[in-house]
Amino acid sequence: MRSSSLAFLFLASLSLSLSLAVTSSWALNLRAPLRPFKQVHVLNELTDNKLLHVHCHSRDTDVGSHEVAVGAEYTWRFRPSPLGTTRWSCDGTTDDNRRVTFDSYWEDVALARREYMGNTYWVAQEDGIFLRPIQGSRDEIHATWLPAGPPTAPLPPLQ
Repeated sequence: MRSSSLAFLFLASLSLSLSLAVTSSWALNLRAPLRPFKQVHVLNELTDNKLLHVHCHSRDTDVGSHEVAVGAEYTWRFRPSPLGTTRWSCDGTTDDNRRVTFDSYWEDVALARREYMGNTYWVAQEDGIFLRPIQGSRDEIHATWLPAGPPTAPLPPLQ
């Protein structure tokens, strides 16, 4: 009887050890490898030397407010979430009191097709904020300027 109890204890501890090892290994495999950095560029192509005042943020990170002179750009880098939930938004204003709100990065195949090596380019022009695809096509309007006032919702995602 004693040997069967010892055998049972041995098998139970072996089973527990194996299940812990498998669980630990499984948990490690759930950790996605670090995703490559993405970089967002906001360029000012406004006329009459108008400054672009831009403030960009994600749910977890705020990169602050920046003044972008005509012909200049503001850029930041980040690693997207392994869960595919990363979204960056920007609020912009101009010297002539126009404003705009737009999403500058989101996890989407349509946006990824317009990136170049992880870089996304947004351009402030007189008509609004444009996404500049690298693959040779024209700039795509994404948000239009509004008179100064409360923030607005961005246009729907690209198709």
